[in-house]
Amino acid sequence: MSSFSIQEAQDLAAFGTQTIERLAAASARLAAQNEAAEEHAWLEAATLRVTSALEGVHRALLEAAPLPEFANARKVKSEALSNAWADAIEGVFDAIVANVSANGPLVEALFPHQRFAALRRPGSAAHNFWLEFERRTESSYVRRLCSDPAYEFLPPLLEAAKTSERTLREALAPRPLPEAQAVALREAVNVAAQGLELALRQARSLTDAAFAATPTLVNELGLDAKPKRRAARAEAAKLSPS
Repeated sequence: MSSFSIQEAQDLAAFGTQTIERLAAASARLAAQNEAAEEHAWLEAATLRVTSALEGVHRALLEAAPLPEFANARKVKSEALSNAWADAIEGVFDAIVANVSANGPLVEALFPHQRFAALRRPGSAAHNFWLEFERRTESSYVRRLCSDPAYEFLPPLLEAAKTSERTLREALAPRPLPEAQAVALREAVNVAAQGLELALRQARSLTDAAFAATPTLVNELGLDAKPKRRAARAEAAKLSPS
């Protein structure tokens, strides 16, 4: 049985998703044939097998998210979280402008320097902006307003900004992963991918049986496609010492 890296498991999961879509098209093709009830059941069994195995791969990949292999995905996620945090901060400002004033004492208390562009560039400027903002939210003046019914809009917005910042900070500085845990996570992904590989082979056999009378439909529906393995793995195997 093949072994799968994280990237190869992701590739296989994408292929599994395509296979489910193709099986749905095949089922629709057979649904019009009243005499093909048994063959239709075979396609349903194939779909269930692939779907169940695919869900297992998705779970394993989700649990493996702390691995170094997901660094690029974490970077993309941190950029999205950075924008969400900036939106939350600007949301506080916009709400104050809409509900109170654009140049009143509350704006001065929280946003003496409205350099919001810095929030969308992760680094020291954004970090310093947050430290200053957090300090100002804890001032007696702001805390007093937060308990004023006329400013009931303010506490949930400040809390949302804090939550958004905390989520971003945790994403930017993930906890180091013990090697034993990393090995276990990779193996869990590998086992799940092997299960999906088996389910795909079984689905292919069930598909061939369902369309035994019209085998050209297997090709027409794309159900004869095979998952491709990354060339780098094959090349590495060639270069490894015997």
